[in-house]
Amino acid sequence: MRSVSVMMTRAATAAVLMVGALRLEAQVPTVQQVYDKYATAVGGRDAWAKVSGRTEKGTTDVTFAGISGSYERHSALPNKMRMIIDLGVVKIDQGFDGEKGWADQGQGLQRMPADQEQRLAEGGQLGDAFLDPSRLAKAAVEGKETFDGSEAYKLSVTTKGGQESVEYFDVATGLRLGSIVKSPTGEQKVTYRDYKDFEGKKIATKVIQTSAQGDIVINIQIVEFKVPDASLFKAPAGLP
Repeated sequence: MRSVSVMMTRAATAAVLMVGALRLEAQVPTVQQVYDKYATAVGGRDAWAKVSGRTEKGTTDVTFAGISGSYERHSALPNKMRMIIDLGVVKIDQGFDGEKGWADQGQGLQRMPADQEQRLAEGGQLGDAFLDPSRLAKAAVEGKETFDGSEAYKLSVTTKGGQESVEYFDVATGLRLGSIVKSPTGEQKVTYRDYKDFEGKKIATKVIQTSAQGDIVINIQIVEFKVPDASLFKAPAGLP
């Protein structure tokens, strides 16, 4: 009788654990559902599908150095980018023409590292591509975790180029709260705050990039959805 009682107790315990696991699984959405809610939160895929170019302007605060300056970033389909940060004591100029990337941080023109070129070559920053998880090689919802003070769904993501990252989406609003990107030089944490509406599309107006050195805070004040002048994306002469 005792053995039967023990077996029944074990069976009941297993059943309770199974029910609990099923309930937990039911509470966690699929990757597609997370991205669908994100798309709705930032204005909808239809609104973003019309975007073929974008310009952002604002300020940059390098908190660990105690310096600030102007910030501007231009982008155009399919994957062109130019960013200029003028801190007075140094001017940072980075760009990608669709094939080659460059960076000048006050110490002369250099070719962008291969892993950065790969990320930019994959695009996904314009149009509605960033709202489509099918552009990724792998993605999985790992569960819930607190990120920047909010409950978030934690997604492990790998791009088709092999770039690995962890993405966090607000459980309540659907907005992307941040990411942790893995690279050969270490992990970089990016936090997105203060979403505001620009022409019917929501954009985080405070972007905090955290590294081993400290925080770089980008404050976006102006956003224009138009294709920037093509000359902005022309690679500098002498680029290797």
